[in-house]
Amino acid sequence: MGRPPKGLWIKDQFFLDRDEDCYVYKRPTTSVWQYYLRIKGEGEERKSTGVKGDIDDNEIGREQALDIAHQRKLEVLARHQQGLKARRVKKMFDFIDDFLVEEQKRVADHNKPGYITKETFRIKTHHLGLLKKYYQNRNTKLEDLDYSHLYNYPTWRSLTVDKKLDIKPPKTTHTILTELTTIKAYFSYLMLKGYISREPTFVKLKRESIRNNRRDYLSPTQYSQTINTVRAWANSKNTTPTMEYNRKVIYQVLMLMSNSFLRKGECKGLRWSDIRENKNLVNTEEKKVGHLIDVRAEISKTGQPRTVQSPTKARFNELRKLAGIPSDKKRPWPHIPVDKLEQLVITKYGHPDEPLGVGTWDRSWQQIKELCQKRYWFNKNITYYSMRHTGISFSVQRGVPMLQLSRNAGTGTRYVEDVYYHHESESKKTWDMLNQNRKFYEKVHKNPSTMNLSMDDVLEDIDEETG
Repeated sequence: MGRPPKGLWIKDQFFLDRDEDCYVYKRPTTSVWQYYLRIKGEGEERKSTGVKGDIDDNEIGREQALDIAHQRKLEVLARHQQGLKARRVKKMFDFIDDFLVEEQKRVADHNKPGYITKETFRIKTHHLGLLKKYYQNRNTKLEDLDYSHLYNYPTWRSLTVDKKLDIKPPKTTHTILTELTTIKAYFSYLMLKGYISREPTFVKLKRESIRNNRRDYLSPTQYSQTINTVRAWANSKNTTPTMEYNRKVIYQVLMLMSNSFLRKGECKGLRWSDIRENKNLVNTEEKKVGHLIDVRAEISKTGQPRTVQSPTKARFNELRKLAGIPSDKKRPWPHIPVDKLEQLVITKYGHPDEPLGVGTWDRSWQQIKELCQKRYWFNKNITYYSMRHTGISFSVQRGVPMLQLSRNAGTGTRYVEDVYYHHESESKKTWDMLNQNRKFYEKVHKNPSTMNLSMDDVLEDIDEETG
């Protein structure tokens, strides 16, 4: 049964003033006074005053109900004068979905001014989830927002360990500052929409220097030990066909990252059409290993395309074989048939149209970590990204010019200088000892500026006890 016309729901109507935008009334079946308020630009508000009257006597409780309606109208006028919304419809967390809908409109397929990537959007969603955890998932009215409580979010985040909330302090203040960027943007959104009168402030944190904030890397000796162990893991016979394929792909990716300086996300997005011969190479040895990788804007972290010189022909040959792509010798290297050129390089086993799954990446790294952490890495926090970091550090140590290195790595010269020119005692000691090996010295110093020198080729003759 539909709702009766408005007049049939109103009894004992009394207007607050001659504007006729506010009145009190009772419903036919209750003695409790209600109020109606028309709010300019926001619609209507109908709520109970909580004042109990008499179903037959309209004098009882009327003045008290009118006072409550009057106070609400004054409150609305005051909020409008401050440029704020008057209607108290939602609580603080209720606007998160609205904010994320607006943010999602800015998602682009690659980094560019004014837009964000899918990964950035995912991280923003996670940051707002942390804000909820800070409030113990208890929603709060915006008009009751406790700014002093919000102020202490950074302190809570840097100290709190809570298994129930699945939260622990991040390793760096940089992480907390990134979270605050999202949280501040959310409250800026609430202020822009007129739901709060001012933006919150937060405890100030000191950001670590770029040098101290860099990811861990492997020394040449640790790298050799790690690669040898991962190779054995990848060639293990006690596996299913899927596991064998996944392990061998991951092994090739690690070699690719350390020698081409590609980021993990860039590796994931590579298509066979991005891989091509380097026709500018003259040296016969370099021609055997060297080629070019076109990193498209949509897969680059910086949103800028670049061409990478890389000594990884063998890696792509193996990845082609693993993908089951026949070698077309009539076509230039990497000999990919025309109909396979737009296929991703790193794909799911048996499904060349699908990327390698996130779970496969994560499980594989966990297995590698279990094999290497206590044996070689010790207290270092080694990740996929560390392979890129290791490769760049190795190139710095062997004297590759900074400008050439920064262009290949897709990062600024200042960043390379601040982050990779570290020369810690560990690196210098290992490097000095490696240079005592004749084969190593000849390979590295024959042409120190070339980008087409594979770490694995240089280190293959080095005894594991070196360094």
